[in-house]
Amino acid sequence: MSKKKIINRGILKDAIKSSFIKLNPKYMMKNPVMFVVEIGFVITLILTIFPAMFGDVGGNTRGYDGIVSFILLITVLFANFAEAVAEGRGKAQAESLKKSRTDTVAKLLDSKGNFKIISAAELKKEIWFLLRLVTLYLTMAK
Repeated sequence: MSKKKIINRGILKDAIKSSFIKLNPKYMMKNPVMFVVEIGFVITLILTIFPAMFGDVGGNTRGYDGIVSFILLITVLFANFAEAVAEGRGKAQAESLKKSRTDTVAKLLDSKGNFKIISAAELKKEIWFLLRLVTLYLTMAK
């Protein structure tokens, strides 16, 4: 059994870069849950920097707010990273399928009754329909 890498360096590099780019609120609005988490990060970050802004007179929660801000930021970054990795793997798989695509062949019945093997790309709609009728007829005759 051969081991395949789930993530190669290119996908990893693009995913890390993309996870920071996707912090843009315009993009985050497409995912409402992560958008709310990002808003929570911004609010707790503001509370960390300016603890008296929302009425905290004691200012004893600065460390706690900083830790919560950090956890919320890591949550959003990890979600963006996971999404970017999935996109990268999907693109890599699509590229792999494009490279390994083989040409499909079809049997074409010419006017003399002989079959000629041609590429499926060369088929026209009328020829394909005729071939389907002949196949149907031969299947019913058996």
